[in-house]
Amino acid sequence: MTLDKYYAKRDFDKTPEPRGEVARPGARLSFVIQKHAASKLHYDFRLELDGTLKSWAIPRGPSLDPKEKRLAVHVEDHPVSYGSFEGTIPAHEYGGGEVIVWDRGSWTPVGDPAEGYRKGHLKFRLDGEKLSGGWALLRMRRPGSDKDNWLLVKERDEAAREGAEAEITERLPDSVLSGKGIGKPARAPRAKAGKAAAPARAEAVPRAAKRASPAKTGQGIKAPLPAMLEPQLATLTDRAPEGDNWLAEIKFDGYRALCRIDKGKAVFYTRAGNDWTAKWPDIAQAAAQLPADSAWLDGEVVALDEQGNVSFQMLQNMAQHRGRLAYYVFDLPYLNGYDLRAMQLSQRKELLRTLLEKADPAGPVRYSDHLQGKAADAFSHACMHGLEGIMVKRADAPYAATRSESWLKVKCQQRQEFVVGGYTDPAGKREKFGALLLGVFGDDGSLRYVGRVGTGFNADSLRALHKDFADLATDAPPFREPPKKRGAPGLHWLQPKLIAEVKFAQWTNDGLIRQGAFMGMRSDKQAREIRQERPVPVEEAEQHAREEAGDAAQTAATATRAKRGAGSAGSRKPAPDEAVVAGVRLSHATRILFSEARVTKLDLAHYYEDIADWILPHLEQRPLTLVRCPQGHHCFFQKHANETTAEGVGRIEVPTGGATATYMSAGTLPGLISLVQMGVLELHTWGAREGHLDRPDRMIFDLDPDAGLEWKNVVEGAQLVRSLLQDIGLTSFVKTTGGKGLHVVVPLAPRHTWDEVKAFSKAVAAQLEQVLPDRFIANMSKAKRGGRIFVDYLRNASEATAVAAYSTRAKPHAPVSTPLHWDELADRGLRSDRYTVLNLRQRLAGLKEDPWADYFRLKQEISTRMRSAFEA
Repeated sequence: MTLDKYYAKRDFDKTPEPRGEVARPGARLSFVIQKHAASKLHYDFRLELDGTLKSWAIPRGPSLDPKEKRLAVHVEDHPVSYGSFEGTIPAHEYGGGEVIVWDRGSWTPVGDPAEGYRKGHLKFRLDGEKLSGGWALLRMRRPGSDKDNWLLVKERDEAAREGAEAEITERLPDSVLSGKGIGKPARAPRAKAGKAAAPARAEAVPRAAKRASPAKTGQGIKAPLPAMLEPQLATLTDRAPEGDNWLAEIKFDGYRALCRIDKGKAVFYTRAGNDWTAKWPDIAQAAAQLPADSAWLDGEVVALDEQGNVSFQMLQNMAQHRGRLAYYVFDLPYLNGYDLRAMQLSQRKELLRTLLEKADPAGPVRYSDHLQGKAADAFSHACMHGLEGIMVKRADAPYAATRSESWLKVKCQQRQEFVVGGYTDPAGKREKFGALLLGVFGDDGSLRYVGRVGTGFNADSLRALHKDFADLATDAPPFREPPKKRGAPGLHWLQPKLIAEVKFAQWTNDGLIRQGAFMGMRSDKQAREIRQERPVPVEEAEQHAREEAGDAAQTAATATRAKRGAGSAGSRKPAPDEAVVAGVRLSHATRILFSEARVTKLDLAHYYEDIADWILPHLEQRPLTLVRCPQGHHCFFQKHANETTAEGVGRIEVPTGGATATYMSAGTLPGLISLVQMGVLELHTWGAREGHLDRPDRMIFDLDPDAGLEWKNVVEGAQLVRSLLQDIGLTSFVKTTGGKGLHVVVPLAPRHTWDEVKAFSKAVAAQLEQVLPDRFIANMSKAKRGGRIFVDYLRNASEATAVAAYSTRAKPHAPVSTPLHWDELADRGLRSDRYTVLNLRQRLAGLKEDPWADYFRLKQEISTRMRSAFEA
């Protein structure tokens, strides 16, 4: 082992770094982690082996969470004496910037360390002042790449942590050698990781009077008062979770309301963003008198009967019960110049309690208290006293402006909102109408009929509802499959705009409700929001909530680093839900883009950051057609750049119809992350590159199976296509589409026209259909497919595209189009959507070689002999 690369990069007359030399093995192997504020803040992870320190640069630092796989870029060996180096490398020298020893100690390899290092699967245990327990370094290098990327992974053991506790670089930021931090003077050394560490403090908040202050908890971010906030929504679960990290609150039977306080004025907004201040003037007046210059409160407006019990029916007629309304506040997203959404819930509630402690406990604005760690007992108590249920929230969770599983709702009875799509004629002594016809919207946007409700009405509610029917009457049923006339009562249809809250006994196997009873109408929500509520198993919800808390801590850590000047995306401080990846600022970083996988925008950016060496060669210089899903749903295609296109996205001018069109491209990591910022979930590439857009350099056979066709038939189909191409002298590669099929891809020299490649691929598809008509069809009609595979050759037409290798697909579980070795098709567990954002990095780290290692080196041509093989 030599240090030649280390020496070549440094001028030791200018840098204080030790020159050092290859050392003799000692009694134990040392390790060191140095925090390094070079052009970008990162952590240098070094393990002593064979007389030098094997070194990796870790941009985000180590995490104690086993689910966090941190990118580790392998760099040159360093001398063992470098392990005690702290100081400042001069500007303009290699690695210029401040260096501190963040952690140090000894390491013990698991197995043969030299063999593990050579194979790229190095397992070991650390005994440091901050890090301990089992760890692994896994190589994920793409053969032929000039980057040697690994992953640093914490093993599941007694030293593993989750959520905010896992972010040890944020909890313990300073040197174990001198006690100093980056940009700070030396002080007494910090405690080891196992000992309590004081939280970092935020800037002091100027206040004229003594008030609740975000500075006391250290996570508030100074920011202007937002004009509007999106509320956090809860997920229904089948039972209450266990553990001290959950807070249980009463589930109030009222209207969700956000209150904005600014300069002595309070404005109330419903969940849908409607201003209802005029409907709740007494509450607004009381909220305006709270000791806050500016704030956002989150809570529930309820009506109280004479005994002080919550009554949803009374709330229906707010004008008559104005004096008996109360606002129970359970969260504080913003206070006195500080955005608190990145803080833990327990910290926000402590600030909220302080803010409300002088308010009249019998007044209209009240603190919603909680019980910690006894959610099951709280649920039993709530049901015993006739309450709707409880809310259970993770104490360490941030405030997320979306539906989240860090907030759960557990109901004592079946009860939810339904869309009113019609009504029946009255029968007997009933006046106005007999029953409401109810529905819920499905994922396809259609209204599904779920039953009727005819009890729970009184004379007032019958008259009030019937009056609303006149303006909403329609001749066409709004339901996808409308109910049939049952007995004497006639059916009348309504535009699906009204929302009724109904309690019921159960759902039938046919998807209908039984024994429904009308509770009241709701005007604080949008009808299109109404879906059938299906409880999530509590174990699944707990797992997702832990991941959400960990993601939030990661986002907060990124924001903190940017605030300290480590980021490179400009000097503006990130908002609470922002992050910076590859120099690109991501807004709404914690927004979930893939609902089942719970993958956020920040997760997707880190996925592409980690696999950049693998995906970028497939994107470079190629025009793109994109599938954009900015909210994680309501997706649409886009191929031309426009005014909404992020600045970092590349452009390619494409000749079309005597003019040119500007397409987007992503040949760099910042460009790719810019597409993530735009909400792009699928990347579809042209079959040609800039410079020869009229000459394709690949030919694709998209094997699209009929619905219900077994996977083994798809595999056999791909193998048959490969064999046919091999017989005429063409080498092909295979990848999953991330959907239900496979792509067989033939790399070409860019010498043929689009028409030539399309004609040849059509001839291959026709040959397959002719020889094996029971397996293949070259006609795209689904009606004619009949248990066969459509060989889609149309991907080879000019301006046609195909999903890029390693691109995600816009499906809930975040599948990825994945290149394979041909022999991997024999794996019985393989499916087209097997590999996802959550597991692809592990796959790449475990590969011995790139399955498409020769793809970019092959420059094949379609010869006259090959064409003649398919001529009639």
